[in-house]
Amino acid sequence: MASGLIPEYFIGEGTLINALLVFVGGYIGDYLKEHIPSSLKESIIKAFGLFSFGMAYHLFNEGSKANIVEVLACLIIGGVVGYYFDFETNLDKIFSSIFKNIGSPEGFNTATIMFCVGPITILGCIMEGARYQNSLILSKALMDGISAVLLASSMGRSVAFASFSILLYQGSLTYISYFFKSSISVSSLENVSFIGACLIVGLALKLLGINKDLKLLNFILSPIIAIFIKS
Repeated sequence: MASGLIPEYFIGEGTLINALLVFVGGYIGDYLKEHIPSSLKESIIKAFGLFSFGMAYHLFNEGSKANIVEVLACLIIGGVVGYYFDFETNLDKIFSSIFKNIGSPEGFNTATIMFCVGPITILGCIMEGARYQNSLILSKALMDGISAVLLASSMGRSVAFASFSILLYQGSLTYISYFFKSSISVSSLENVSFIGACLIVGLALKLLGINKDLKLLNFILSPIIAIFIKS
């Protein structure tokens, strides 16, 4: 970065690269899907489920100092808003109407939660928007691109279209961080980590077939709400 915290790139560049890698990775994985046995596809999905539990455990540790009351409030508020507008059902309808013949929205929903929820997403967007540093979001972009290949090899090319969720969600977070940088505290990031862990546990339950009816996208606003709550 240049001196004086002046970015050498446009704000949101990291998110754009992240979305591009997920889109390309999704299509590569979809191509590989035709050459992978069904039993192996199922194993890959279960592996992502187990990995999600491990990731959640890590995030719970990162959010060990979170304010539990604030976390619960954010989950309730975000959930109430999400269920009132039924984000997940409406996104499924939009996906089905716009991206016909692409496949089931399940891959899109799973990838959206996996790539958009968690402290790396939030912190990466804050670093890029508030501190003009995009190294963390670029690292995430590389990891997401690889994950998209693996996930799409089991769930199809609908995974690739989670790139639009990344553009909208991460792009919004980056510019929120840019315009409201003074409102973000360390305690709010602890809460974000804990909320991210909760949502990823939910994702693991869905991937392992324990609770497939859980509408996780209805809680997508909860981490954003947590950013603005100061202890």
